[in-house]
Amino acid sequence: MKLLFDEGLSPRLVGTLADLFPGSESALRNGLVGQGDFRIPSYAVDKDFVLVTTDSNFLSRAPRLSAARIVVLRACNYPTEVAADVLRRNAIPICALVDSERQVLMLER
Repeated sequence: MKLLFDEGLSPRLVGTLADLFPGSESALRNGLVGQGDFRIPSYAVDKDFVLVTTDSNFLSRAPRLSAARIVVLRACNYPTEVAADVLRRNAIPICALVDSERQVLMLER
């Protein structure tokens, strides 16, 4: 299971969570900066990533992105270390999202 962190999240999450989610990437470090809200989820689907974002706008487009699996960190105005902790505490539901019929997992601090 690997995660793709949207532009709004620190690229430090890749290293911080490498033990749980090896192979994860940051949109800030792989050429996806400014590519738009459709290119990032498409990349995630093509490369078998679960997209992690703070952008609830993805939810309004979710029906059109039916293959994408998206984790939304709601109200994520907290430090990167706290975001990492939220993702760690929810590793099992995140991994289960891939084989689930659910498309979106909402997480809060």
